[in-house]
Amino acid sequence: MSGPQRFLQLTVTLVAIGCAGGASPAAAPPPVVLPAGARVPATTGGLPASGIAFGSLAGQRVDPPNVRLAADGRTIEPAVPGTPFAFPQVDGPLAPRVIYPRARQVIAVRDSNFLLGSVGSGDARLTINGASVTVHPNGAFLAWLPVPPRDRPRYELVVTKNGDTVRVVHEIAFPNPTTGAPPPPVTLTVPDVPTFVELQNSNEGAKSDTDMVTILRPTPAGTYKWFVHPRTIVELTGERGDWVRVRLDATLDAWLERKYVKPDARAANVRRTASNARVTANERWTDVRIPLTERTPFLIEERRDAVVLTLYNTVSNIDVINFSTDDAVVRDVTWEQASSDRVRVTVHLRQAPYGYLSLWDRGAFVLRMRRPPVVGDITRPLAGRVIAVDAGHPPIGSIGPTGLYEGDATLAVARALQPMLEAAGATVVMTRTAAGPVALGDRAIIARRGDAEVMVSIHLNAHPDGVNPSRTNGTGTYFFHHRAEPLARAVQRGMVRWMGLRDLGVNYDNLAVVRPTWFAAILCEGAFVILPDQEAALRTPEFQSRYAIGILEGLEQYFSELSMRSNP
Repeated sequence: MSGPQRFLQLTVTLVAIGCAGGASPAAAPPPVVLPAGARVPATTGGLPASGIAFGSLAGQRVDPPNVRLAADGRTIEPAVPGTPFAFPQVDGPLAPRVIYPRARQVIAVRDSNFLLGSVGSGDARLTINGASVTVHPNGAFLAWLPVPPRDRPRYELVVTKNGDTVRVVHEIAFPNPTTGAPPPPVTLTVPDVPTFVELQNSNEGAKSDTDMVTILRPTPAGTYKWFVHPRTIVELTGERGDWVRVRLDATLDAWLERKYVKPDARAANVRRTASNARVTANERWTDVRIPLTERTPFLIEERRDAVVLTLYNTVSNIDVINFSTDDAVVRDVTWEQASSDRVRVTVHLRQAPYGYLSLWDRGAFVLRMRRPPVVGDITRPLAGRVIAVDAGHPPIGSIGPTGLYEGDATLAVARALQPMLEAAGATVVMTRTAAGPVALGDRAIIARRGDAEVMVSIHLNAHPDGVNPSRTNGTGTYFFHHRAEPLARAVQRGMVRWMGLRDLGVNYDNLAVVRPTWFAAILCEGAFVILPDQEAALRTPEFQSRYAIGILEGLEQYFSELSMRSNP
């Protein structure tokens, strides 16, 4: 639009949970800016079912609601940070139980560690190895104590109430001390003659080529780095225990587990050749199609307004790149021969990348670039959106002092979030709707097949041995891809505002559920299930709703800001 453009300002003021008088609620997120002429609906009775914009259009700054509907229909406000959680009063028979560490569990730390469990009554007194431990009204306890000596690897619990005493001995174990010479190192074996292998699918839950992948790492058992197409042939350059080293090109090697390769009969390396490319667009995505003589290892990296594809063991013979006349996603494609056997293809975009897939299709490498979603009504930014909600665990998962299992609590939050999103106009893809396990690799597949535009994985936190959870706990959010960082920050702000816990910030982490490339994905660690007060709160519909509302509000903020970035 020519000439100066006018904007309306909308600020989002989030509400903190469990409000008590005298304290200040958490800070509001940055303003959402509406283009001139945007329609802002009036509220009904001051309480919207969902959405971020309220009031009239007359140039005012409008906040998101400071009152929301909980899953049970009651109204709640944002949390006041520092407000203590209420405990239910439990006065049952004395029944001491240690949830963690498990009986005879190996404890590697040598200084101090935590124990958590319950004693059956909030009126009981508890000592562990002679140290007094706080018992909460629901009978839960969390103790931070010295690790017992090696010659007495046990915790002795003494619980008393009204003259009754119950004693429990809880045994642990220590790693076996190193005796004699250390075991010989696992040596690297190098083939005597050129040896080639075919890479196999390592995403064992995948049922189609779109979801199949072979994962390569910089070091044995190291972090995941390359995600390449199965059935790619590479040279095997070394073996060490259960790991094999393969060559990507003349100067770069990678590692993977031995079980994900099988021998190939070729006797010499075959360098791939890339030919004239074609870019085709439709209303949902744009395909960059590069013919190759055969599959090759590759790396895809995101930039602010580009995606860079590196093809290893490849030379380029690209003279012509054909483009669609009208393409809302890709602006241009350029390439360079970065080394004698490495080609770098840069896909220049009209805006920041939103999502992509890498495919092998009939002799060509296809980089499919997803078109960003269009927010039709910024006052209802979730209307028409497709959102995957992943209730984390099972399998595995943490357990709280009174036995609340993480997978049960995350499912309760997911069930509270689903109708909130649907009331806001979104289609919800639930990766888990029952207590049974869903494999880790299947969760992103379910989201992709449901055409999700974002995925939020709901979890609860815990600490490893040797870390005092009473000192370091709160709310945190995790992302992997650069384009998911705005989503992580928006949801983190929402959760902190509505749950009122310490802000642990957002974190880059190479986690399975945040690695999908077709959509932005984040993992939320909203609270610590191993803390007695937070476990007690997580059992209540109100706190489950607060967790859900924090995510809801973050999603509203994210799609509003995405609309602004897509339509400057």
